[in-house]
Amino acid sequence: MTQHYIDGKTGKGPFQSRDDRFRPNILLITMDMVPPEFHDGTQTLNIPHQISLAQEGLTFTGAFAASPLCGPSRASLLTGRYPYITGNSERSHDGHKTELRSEDIIWPEYLRAAGYHTRHIGKSHVGTEHFMRAFTENSSPWDRWSPPWFCEDSYIRFLRNRELERFSFKKEIRGMSWEGERNGNSYGGWLADQNGKSFPEDALYPAFLVDRMISAIECREDGEKPFYAQLDFFGPHQPFAIPGGWGEREARIRESLELPESWLEWEAAGFPDSSDDPRVYDMYRRNWGMKNREDLADYLVANQLQYEILDHQVGRLLDYLREKDLYDSTLIIFTADHGEMNGKKGCLDKGAYLNPQVLKVPLTVKPAREQNLPAGVIHDEPCSLLDICPTVLESAGLEIPDRIDGRSLFQAVLGDGKRPEDRPVMFDVWNHVVPNPCVGRIFSHGTESFLYSYNTTSPVDEIYRIDSPVELENLIGDRELRLRALGELRKALTGDPRWEIYRCYFDLEYSGEMMIPPGDSQKFE
Repeated sequence: MTQHYIDGKTGKGPFQSRDDRFRPNILLITMDMVPPEFHDGTQTLNIPHQISLAQEGLTFTGAFAASPLCGPSRASLLTGRYPYITGNSERSHDGHKTELRSEDIIWPEYLRAAGYHTRHIGKSHVGTEHFMRAFTENSSPWDRWSPPWFCEDSYIRFLRNRELERFSFKKEIRGMSWEGERNGNSYGGWLADQNGKSFPEDALYPAFLVDRMISAIECREDGEKPFYAQLDFFGPHQPFAIPGGWGEREARIRESLELPESWLEWEAAGFPDSSDDPRVYDMYRRNWGMKNREDLADYLVANQLQYEILDHQVGRLLDYLREKDLYDSTLIIFTADHGEMNGKKGCLDKGAYLNPQVLKVPLTVKPAREQNLPAGVIHDEPCSLLDICPTVLESAGLEIPDRIDGRSLFQAVLGDGKRPEDRPVMFDVWNHVVPNPCVGRIFSHGTESFLYSYNTTSPVDEIYRIDSPVELENLIGDRELRLRALGELRKALTGDPRWEIYRCYFDLEYSGEMMIPPGDSQKFE
């Protein structure tokens, strides 16, 4: 073992490396806001490149984000720790943490210090400081929820080199507001023609990002050094940008499209403002929902088209790696930062609530050939985006003394003797459009696994089966299941000071139901 530091002068970030260990190239590809039906087998999609990765690697069907929001989820992914970030920066209260602290370390910093050529392209949303440290001055991460379509100079030049200008929409999807339909959020849509021709796919922002990533790998200074490349797409998060050339595929999607059952129930009831759900869902339905069938159909079609377009662009990058004889020696990880309601319960986007629809994520790991790991394996045990960090560090032969909340995905598949309940999969959210602090965990009961969400601002909690997210059926009324959920969450909240704010509230609210012995709940020390 060899001792290293991220900063040798200050001794910051100590870690050790195994010098005799094969070090693969590593490619992390993330998408933004992918609904479970795009990866759980309940919907037919044309995504051959993701399917190919799954056939050659490991697929984790029980993967969850640590938060349903971009910033907190990405913070947990990049640190391997449960985040203290409370929400996305665009709507947070003054004083709430929305970016990583300067003293925090993201694991690409370890890879760079260990000799990896590191490059990043795309979205950041956790602050740019760490990306500059981890990926050098070549990095240009955009720290916002939406892509810089209209203001990024290099993308505008990319368009002009193709004799194109900033795009506009010929058919735009609009959400509703309190005044009614089509005067709320813009969800993008289908792009207008330019120069008498359809706007081409190879001029989309995702194509621009793939071109930049190929250039970053192609232009690396030392081709003998392993590389770590991180490509963070914005899509299929809306606003959508659908180019020309996809009309035939769109027609097929529309032909088989089915609106969510829970949306149809909402329609049949006359779109009531209130429901039996926690009230945060009612607020999202009223202001970030959609009552018009045609508009919802357009949204669902555009969302799927955007995802399939992204898969096509991923294929371009994978083809480049094969052409350059880099594919077999590269560990490739594909995932997303969180899910998307996609019309369920009448909601669009994600939100300040916890359920499988916004927390389940795709996760596929294609090992490098030299890692000698099985291919085509489907692993259904619950896991977390936190687990990517130790998986990458293990692959690179690095050991760090800092606390990591995840465990290696490879060890989970091969078996490390740990039971799922020994390391609970947890998540929380604080604020998005509205503040709604809530915390949850995965727990098992009998032969099934469930997600329990404790909502601190609502009298209604939530329990969902995690293996059947076609529709969200709240099982909180099952008393035996509820008591099991309460006990398992309290067990997870107890003993870890990071969850103390929830544990105190939880104990005060459920002390009678759980027969928690009374006592002085103040803190004198």
